[in-house]
Amino acid sequence: MRVPIFDLKVTDKILKQELLDATSNVLAKGRLFLGEEVEILEKKVSKYLGVKYAIGVSSGSSAIYLALRASGIKTNEEVITTPLSWIIPSNAIVSAKANPVFADVSNDFNIDPNSIEAKITKKTKAILPMHYAGHMCKMNEIMKISKKYNLRIIEDAAQAFGASINKKKAGSFSSAAGFSMNPMKIFGGYGEAGIVVTNKKSIFEKLKILRHAGTTSDYKKVITNNCIDISLNHKMDTLNAALLLVSLKHLRKKKKRTQQIAKYISKNLNQNIIYQKTSKNEIHGRYVYPILVDRDRDKFRNYLASKNIETKIFNYPLIYNAPAFKRFKKEKLPMAENLLSKSLIIPCHHKLTDNQVEYLVKTINEYFR
Repeated sequence: MRVPIFDLKVTDKILKQELLDATSNVLAKGRLFLGEEVEILEKKVSKYLGVKYAIGVSSGSSAIYLALRASGIKTNEEVITTPLSWIIPSNAIVSAKANPVFADVSNDFNIDPNSIEAKITKKTKAILPMHYAGHMCKMNEIMKISKKYNLRIIEDAAQAFGASINKKKAGSFSSAAGFSMNPMKIFGGYGEAGIVVTNKKSIFEKLKILRHAGTTSDYKKVITNNCIDISLNHKMDTLNAALLLVSLKHLRKKKKRTQQIAKYISKNLNQNIIYQKTSKNEIHGRYVYPILVDRDRDKFRNYLASKNIETKIFNYPLIYNAPAFKRFKKEKLPMAENLLSKSLIIPCHHKLTDNQVEYLVKTINEYFR
């Protein structure tokens, strides 16, 4: 039996037809960029997340970068973030001409508020937490730090669409937040896409300009070069938006099945396996299922591969050990180093059958037994 880490094929006949119909509808209209489907998607996402504004962009990478720019991050200012992440948030910080400062993480993979506070200097202007695998950071503590030192928060919520604490959703704790809608995410489309959300109108207006090459977005094409801020093209295409609207219709069912699988895994895993625990009143966004293996992680991974169970090691090397970021490394962060050496991503997605999930857990448990 094979257990894949992701399964991006479209085999559901109803879903496939809905996607084909959405594609046909966009092609018939001929508005391939920033069509009405983009605006509809933005309104539905803002309502779902409980924020005032949402703006569709070309990728999750663009979303984080534009969130930083629109939040007013300037040259040589410092943004505190995590080294245990996909490279994009730190790339976005440097692309915005600021400097990343790396704080350590807690044992739940998320940035440690105590480490954040220890890294604050006169140059610090913002905190960029990332909700690892869809597990919410300690946002109440981070918000207290933000208020105490007058810092902005820019959330990397790329992996946490629909995650929440006390019914307050990821993306609503910050001046601006970026989401990724690439096909692997829980709310995924069928290509690269992203969304920036905010509750501030001034940031929303800035985002619209930055998304459209720094211009005032004249849709009638009378004035096309009215550039008032330097930026590149970050527009969301209409086809992606149309397909995401179809995905949104199926999101509730998809999340329910994924959460059901995650619950079964957590309940039945061998006690030698450490997994992310959710906080009280938290809903996990469940992008992936990370575990920690105290015994030889790579040997364990090879064993699973021999049993046709696919796994991934995420975020290697730590960002500050990547060649482009070594100049920003001030010290080794012990918890991040430790977690990276022991962490493994195992399959947990809505397309897994009950048999596949049971086989996954049984195989893991047999190894440790």
